[in-house]
Amino acid sequence: MTNTSPPNDRSLPSSTLQLYSATSLRESHADLLLPLTTLINLCYSVGHTSSPHGILLPYSYQRLVTQASFLDEVGAEGFTFIMSIQTLEGEQVPIASASAKPFKELGHQEVMKGSELLREFKRKAAPDLDPASRFEAIKDCDSTETQEALNSLRADTALPRWEIICNVVHPDYQKQGLAAEMYNALIEEIRRREPEPKPIHLVITTMKELREAYYQKRGFVTTGEKRFGKGVGGSEVGFSVVEMEKMV
Repeated sequence: MTNTSPPNDRSLPSSTLQLYSATSLRESHADLLLPLTTLINLCYSVGHTSSPHGILLPYSYQRLVTQASFLDEVGAEGFTFIMSIQTLEGEQVPIASASAKPFKELGHQEVMKGSELLREFKRKAAPDLDPASRFEAIKDCDSTETQEALNSLRADTALPRWEIICNVVHPDYQKQGLAAEMYNALIEEIRRREPEPKPIHLVITTMKELREAYYQKRGFVTTGEKRFGKGVGGSEVGFSVVEMEKMV
């Protein structure tokens, strides 16, 4: 799909939004992996070091240690949207990316992949929607869409579950609605892959200080939190990892 910037947007050139499977990135578009992982690492590094809370993690912290780690994380059934712009030399440069994959419980071997800190951002078990406390948390959300989905959830807990990962926008192009555009593209594609007319359960794990408020505005509710003190991973101030959920 192609997206042309609105006339009043003077800083974002015409861009192209393209959907890729992990297989296509590995086999047909391997040339995109380096600029893609570079973009993701840049966005995380800038976010970690420019927070008003202080240095959450050092700039040297790499969200993706290798290109292969991105493919492993997205998995065979996942997909990725990449938004690119064309340079004067004709080169396509990624400026935004977002991925999603069917949520599956991680075995010990999958959990242990990556750095010790990265393991803490991995969901080690499927979200449990049965406890009353979980229902109450979602019920109190202001999103009408979430509350309607909750009614269906009470009668059918076997809902499709998808996890959103690496929703990033290059710092030079932030605050122009691109993150929301990427998120909406993810939801549209997930719905296409889940043709049954039932709610879809979305999950995301993120750093509280950076993204919790953003996702709360989009109807997600926080259902779990873990605090890490000063010094963990090189953090100067400490940070929290939150698990968030939403029905769409």
